[in-house]
Amino acid sequence: METLLPIGIITAILFALTVILLIADKLLVSYGDCTVSVDDEEGHREFTVQGGSTLLSVLIDQGMEIPASCGGRGSCGFCKLNVKSGGGDILPTEEMFISKEEKKTGTRLACQVKVKDNIELFVPDLINTVKGMAETDSFDTRTKWTFTREGAMQVIEDKKKPKLDRQSRDKLIDIIDRHRDDPGAVMPILHEINATFNYLPEAALRTVSKEMGVPLSTIYRIATFYNLFSLTPVGKYKITICTGTACHVKGADGLLEAFEPELGIKSGETTADGLFTIEEVRCIGCCGLAPVLTVNEEVHGLMTKKKVPELIEQYKAA
Repeated sequence: METLLPIGIITAILFALTVILLIADKLLVSYGDCTVSVDDEEGHREFTVQGGSTLLSVLIDQGMEIPASCGGRGSCGFCKLNVKSGGGDILPTEEMFISKEEKKTGTRLACQVKVKDNIELFVPDLINTVKGMAETDSFDTRTKWTFTREGAMQVIEDKKKPKLDRQSRDKLIDIIDRHRDDPGAVMPILHEINATFNYLPEAALRTVSKEMGVPLSTIYRIATFYNLFSLTPVGKYKITICTGTACHVKGADGLLEAFEPELGIKSGETTADGLFTIEEVRCIGCCGLAPVLTVNEEVHGLMTKKKVPELIEQYKAA
């Protein structure tokens, strides 16, 4: 007890000092006008703002779509960007989310940095961000981007940008043209692209962004929000096995175990011939038919392991 008392007193003093500094920063300090220079996928822009606000709030006020799913608590890492100049020292609240390499290259959390003077930024596009996460099989906020400095800050991009062949590009442009003037056109465009190619190719997303004048981050957010879209090629027949509570109790795990050796793939994979993809979802909404699965839009209820080979043959022969 005697040992804990000094620690409690020190903690209380530090907390009080933090509160005092925050109040002083809010009420006593005025930073005046600051110039913010931003480079991102849409080019270069500059604007003048009143200093004192966080970088994230300033960018959002200027109409930029900077993802921050943590609600500004500095714990999601999606709002990482490059600070070329200005921005002050790295804050203690950023330390745990930024690697040593990122520190060298000016990576900061937009939700933590305050605009106190003129500042230059580079904002990476979201597709490169999430691609990095997928490649490392990790949502570790410290490994999302790799940066380099060659006179200026930049994201290291793929050596080869994905492209569509002429025939696929013509199909894509036809789809865009059919919906170009529709209100809320992006959603039906993505739906038709997904139906045409069986997934949303990255090159197609970039083309939609350019043709429709919509930020790539917005296109990507829509593409990843809805389960009906896929960012990787899927088979002609997508087998979706429900693993919700009712189906789990009735043996859904056994169904997955039966499909995997029959098709030679695991959940989330596609057969080499492009016919079948297996995936799992938490609920299909047909609990009375548990265990249940769908093949594309067709529902198959009261499934058993013995029915799996028969079902596969049915679609192979279709």
